[in-house]
Amino acid sequence: MVTPRLQSRSLVGLIKGSIHHIEFNYSESKHLPVNQFISSPRFCAGGYDWALDFYPHGLDSGEENKETHVFLSLSLLSGTKEVHAEYSFYMSDKMGKYLPLRNPIVQTFSCNPYAYSCKGCPILTDKLEAGFCKDGTLAIFVSIKVVSAPSEIVDQSSWLHHDVKKLWERGERFDVSFDVEGERISAHRFMLATRSPVFEAELYGPMMEAKSSCIKIKDMKAEVFNALLRFVYTDNYEHIERVLSIELVQDLFVAADRYALEKLKVLCEQRLWAALSIDTVLSTLIVAERHSSACLKEKCLDFASMPQNFTELALTEEYAQMVQSFPSLLIELRQKIQGSSGSKKQRISLHRHR
Repeated sequence: MVTPRLQSRSLVGLIKGSIHHIEFNYSESKHLPVNQFISSPRFCAGGYDWALDFYPHGLDSGEENKETHVFLSLSLLSGTKEVHAEYSFYMSDKMGKYLPLRNPIVQTFSCNPYAYSCKGCPILTDKLEAGFCKDGTLAIFVSIKVVSAPSEIVDQSSWLHHDVKKLWERGERFDVSFDVEGERISAHRFMLATRSPVFEAELYGPMMEAKSSCIKIKDMKAEVFNALLRFVYTDNYEHIERVLSIELVQDLFVAADRYALEKLKVLCEQRLWAALSIDTVLSTLIVAERHSSACLKEKCLDFASMPQNFTELALTEEYAQMVQSFPSLLIELRQKIQGSSGSKKQRISLHRHR
């Protein structure tokens, strides 16, 4: 069983060790039907990426006359086959006291989006609203302890990435440099050409850059170009995700599209979707429109067309600028709103990239 993964404005913060503080806007999510959930932004615990899924109207178990409940469950987002983990949920009551919701849960997780598990924590809706919901917000604490990864097979491909990363970090045998915002950044032609067909054409084709030892990069921040090179050499996005702001991730998405780094572009899409909020959705929508990301654009339109979100967005300066510069987006957004208002249930399908 697979249910739609939706995005609501929520916050994630690391409290101590592997304990994470997550806030959900319960008031905004109450319209969702049974089996639909909102998902927190991803967070890291035990060396893996996770998200907390919140079902405002619980899961349909097929039983009749079951008491109304909400449901919490944990999802593994890292690209790994299986992980054994023990986790616990706590919730802050209206007095700020943290209360355990149930005994620790031990579970084997898979990053396969079609793998469904009903393990998690049901909470009676009446108890939740009376004791834990404060100003329409739920404060949830999740503690995760990774027990082990069941597979004993060592992924030897990581050794190659480690060695290539060392080659880059040591700065040995660089044969090309880039001038980015006045900063000189060096690299290896063969590595760039191997990873990007655009770099291959520039560095080994008939273009002027192929004969130059220092290539000037325009319209890109040095921090973004360095992040792009880190991905080229390591194939690892986790460091980038921890360091870069959403604005810089938008710029990195543009750079990935520019150099045809499709995997990096997808990872940036995923990060931008997870961070959708009133503050970011319009700028992300414009980036998705300019760089032909139909999936990300659709998710932005879905988020922006939600009645409460649109009410806030319509009052912002960014909305006024979008109306002037991208009238076609305004037309699509209005069509979304009209389609939503014509239905009693607004359906938002935001799939997770595999």
